[in-house]
Amino acid sequence: MISRHMLSPSSTKAAWWLATFFSVFVTGEMPKQVDQEPEFLQALENHTVTQGRDVHFTCVVNHLYNYRVAWIKSDSKAILAIHTNMVALNPRLSVTYNNHNTWKLHVSNVQANDSGTYMCQVNTDPMKSQMGHLSVVIPPDIVDSVTEGSSAQEGGSIRLTCTATGVPPPTVMWRREHNRPIVFRHDGGRERKG
Repeated sequence: MISRHMLSPSSTKAAWWLATFFSVFVTGEMPKQVDQEPEFLQALENHTVTQGRDVHFTCVVNHLYNYRVAWIKSDSKAILAIHTNMVALNPRLSVTYNNHNTWKLHVSNVQANDSGTYMCQVNTDPMKSQMGHLSVVIPPDIVDSVTEGSSAQEGGSIRLTCTATGVPPPTVMWRREHNRPIVFRHDGGRERKG
């Protein structure tokens, strides 16, 4: 579990001050102490998404009054948005608000560097926040394969290599035509079929 204490105090405080400043700028007054504090109605969800897809985090807050919701990427301490205004200069990120109690942070065309923990923060004092994690799955891809054109005499040896990338790391399996067994020879001349 990730807590706000794991974040840099300066980044969370900066987001709090920015959100408070924005609140004052828009409403002309400081956030007031009210009978009911803002409260989250549901947990911020975790997502596992294939690279290139779209995803969104949903933050539902009741009793917000003139407090503001901010979105932060916790890993990099980057402030992404305050209320409906984008701070991050990333065209793949956007924020929507239903004019009631629901904010969504949208990430389009998800890339590997989008992986990480995202925080929905309300600029109360002390601040309130929830976190959700984004894991990006990258389909397996063979990046280095020395198999074509490799040959050996019958009874001889050949070394074949294959390097593949992906998230999570893929398992490489070797097969022969028609699923015939592959004979592996180890030092000492022993044979093992695979």
